Amino acid sequence: MTAPGDDTRSGDPAAGGPSAAPPGEVRLAVLAPGDLERVYAVHLAAMAAVGDPRLVKPEDRGFFERLLAGEGRLLGAFRGEALIGYGVLQVHLPPSEDARPWLGIPAGEGLAKLAGAGVLPAEWGAGLHDLFIDWRVAEARRLEIAHLYATAAPGNPRSWTNLMAGGFAVRALHEKYGGHLRYFMWRRSALPAVEAAETPPPDPAAGLWLAAEDAPAQHAALAEGRLGLRWRRRADGGRDLWYARP
Repeated sequence: MTAPGDDTRSGDPAAGGPSAAPPGEVRLAVLAPGDLERVYAVHLAAMAAVGDPRLVKPEDRGFFERLLAGEGRLLGAFRGEALIGYGVLQVHLPPSEDARPWLGIPAGEGLAKLAGAGVLPAEWGAGLHDLFIDWRVAEARRLEIAHLYATAAPGNPRSWTNLMAGGFAVRALHEKYGGHLRYFMWRRSALPAVEAAETPPPDPAAGLWLAAEDAPAQHAALAEGRLGLRWRRRADGGRDLWYARP
């Protein structure tokens, strides 16, 4: 779950760690089982602000309990002693979350999931989502996990544009979480990211600009072996994605 936030990005994700220092008076720390209740409280606050489960998948308390007990790694952002945000790296994937078949990844290669991030609404726009993305990529690299993926609703551009800026590309588009359409976004943990937020493609003729709301055209582009690599903002406020062969 990545709640809406700022769809701009600062810093250089190619550096391999967080792209910028935490905002003033914010500290980062790996979370432990004892942090369960406040993690869940942040999740509920973020979900209440989003208000649309079609855009963001709500999780139950047990999800965070399992992750904190060893199925994953969570990074927390604190202001003083108060938890204001978290990012989830799911290392042990249940069958329902093993996206290797959809992503075209061989069964023997490692895969982890960026399984959501939550930030208190009052802290949206402070760059915390960027920090959580970059930390999880760096953590997967440290754990020698070759591939990473995340899901994002086409109607939640703040989520997928932040992921694109963190080096992720749209590699599949499927229904998930009760029939809601999701981008399956992928990257290799060991390769540096390339900034993709609102940057012109090097060769516009080599790809296709497709509207985020045009699912059939995107399905066709993906079936041809194209990936969603860049994005642009339209005059009407919508978003287009640039699909090209890698």
